[in-house]
Amino acid sequence: MLSENQANPKEVGKNDRSAPQESVSATDANNPNPLEHDTDTAKWSASEGYQKRYSASYRERYLGLEELLEFAAETGKLDPPELATEVKQLKKVLFYTDPDTLNLDELCKAEANLERLYATLSDLVAPVTLLTLRTTSQNYQVERPWWKALFLGSGSVGRNFFRKLAWIALILVSFIFFREYIKLATELDLGEKFLHFVDPFLYGALGALVYLYKGLTEDYINRTLNPKKLSTNWLRIFMGSLSGGIIVHLFAEFIDIKDIISNTGASNDAALMALGFLAGYSVEFFYQVLDKLIRVITPKAGGGVEGQGAVPASPKQAQIEMLTNRLKEMDNEEDKVAIRKLLDKI
Repeated sequence: MLSENQANPKEVGKNDRSAPQESVSATDANNPNPLEHDTDTAKWSASEGYQKRYSASYRERYLGLEELLEFAAETGKLDPPELATEVKQLKKVLFYTDPDTLNLDELCKAEANLERLYATLSDLVAPVTLLTLRTTSQNYQVERPWWKALFLGSGSVGRNFFRKLAWIALILVSFIFFREYIKLATELDLGEKFLHFVDPFLYGALGALVYLYKGLTEDYINRTLNPKKLSTNWLRIFMGSLSGGIIVHLFAEFIDIKDIISNTGASNDAALMALGFLAGYSVEFFYQVLDKLIRVITPKAGGGVEGQGAVPASPKQAQIEMLTNRLKEMDNEEDKVAIRKLLDKI
């Protein structure tokens, strides 16, 4: 079965990206012409489509080049526009010229032009790549039986991951509702204590899930969703759950939540659950709490020895502080706008 972490092409007969049809002749074993060998291995046909397996084919690489060209044109990044002419002229060599009529110099020049245009277009559309385009394209769908597609999806790799996250969210919310039901239905102290212990882990995982939805939505819209990074998102959910449990069960006693309770009127349990949710949502929040606790505990552990400095800020915090100070010093409005954009990204 095809791996979902690698975008797989939909059959060409089912979409508009069909390679021109050409006759395929038997390959002479002594013929060193690489284009002719590519023709035999890829078997290009408008009716049958290309093989689902990837091969070292100039034509397959050209199809990727056209995808980058189309995206650059759609987003207004095609500069200069003459690049489109160069790409289409290369298509004439790769698809409409008999390989037997090309000498070695012409073949090398065509291959070099292909790589040059690929590098140029990749630079124009960065950080979008061919891989991220196919991850978010419905022309590259993962085929599954309907009963698997219900849970795992059958669209693009990126869209399928959203479906999986939706099921994870549903399971987490179901656990939370089940926990509240047991809380009201049971009078067993042991069961109540166990459920109270599990709560922060669930809310931490839910916070991590909300964070992932935010980032993945932006990546999907901007066409920068990379399938190689999707596996790390499962770890992010696990770490969110772990952070929520750790910060509530280990460090809640060191955190003053009285102000939260008095200002919002929330109960102590609700404040702790919110703390677990925030720890799962924001890694920076979790690290800041740990740094704050270290600054409080370290002088006591050192017997009050002077000269123990505060824990240094993280690189991101230092960068934010530096940009904020620069923003206050700037007089030029254009420079201020540029710095604000950098702060928004951070």
